[in-house]
Amino acid sequence: MRLICLMLTALLAACSSTTPVTETYLLRSTPVDGSHSELLNSGIAMDNIQVAPYIDQPGLVLATGDGKVQAARHHLWAEPLQVSLRRFFAEEISAASKQDISAFPSASTLARIDVRIDQLHGESSGALLVAYWSISTGDDIQRHRFSQRQVLTSSGYDALVAAEEVLLSRLAAAIADSLPVDHAVDSAGDG
Repeated sequence: MRLICLMLTALLAACSSTTPVTETYLLRSTPVDGSHSELLNSGIAMDNIQVAPYIDQPGLVLATGDGKVQAARHHLWAEPLQVSLRRFFAEEISAASKQDISAFPSASTLARIDVRIDQLHGESSGALLVAYWSISTGDDIQRHRFSQRQVLTSSGYDALVAAEEVLLSRLAAAIADSLPVDHAVDSAGDG
């Protein structure tokens, strides 16, 4: 009888342990409902998107202090960040600049945007983004740096992803502000 009680206890303990649920997160630009506007073809395209190796993985990353980071095992990006960031930046920069920014360069591309994400992770009270971008037009290259923190509005990975999206949107707006002005479009409107 004692053996049966021990087996039942072990069985109940095994059944009561829960396996963690894996959550996946998409990085997408948030469309504005009911909006429709014509974007002018800018001849500008996203080119190289680089992500620091420590965040170029599926798990969301947290800095734990003393230069240590930890990647989450059950809170993952739904697709590689380089893929998500290319689409995200093309859409966000297009919306902020009111110009059509292509996700990929083509033969007709006049200016290229390169982005390098050096830091994108959670900290004790928020999220951190450190990034660099350059805009190349022919032989001219403009280089820029971005570094900001965003406080979490609540606790948990959902809040971390939301804070990282806010930071990435701010970066996209900064990139849009640094784009070259298309003088042909401006002079045509002065008519």
